[in-house]
Amino acid sequence: MKILKIENGKGYFCIANNGDWIQIDNIDKDCLMKLLNIFLESDVEVDGYDEERIQNQAQQIIYKSVFEKFSNLKENKNKFKDESDRMYLSAIQKYQQ
Repeated sequence: MKILKIENGKGYFCIANNGDWIQIDNIDKDCLMKLLNIFLESDVEVDGYDEERIQNQAQQIIYKSVFEKFSNLKENKNKFKDESDRMYLSAIQKYQQ
């Protein structure tokens, strides 16, 4: 699933399977959390950051920031997921019963 793309001079993100793309400058905390969960639970694709392809400066800044965070997290994805699982293991076990 693709979660970040650049198209027609604008940056977009997608948090739904229905393919609805939202301009990156409309992202909020809840959307970021949904993107993070999708990123951690699935194999995702993102368009690389390219300043020249995004015309709006605010979108450039936001897209670059989100892209860089996901790039860094990708390098440590397994470690992060294992640490998160360990941190919440007792709660997960408690509510699975």
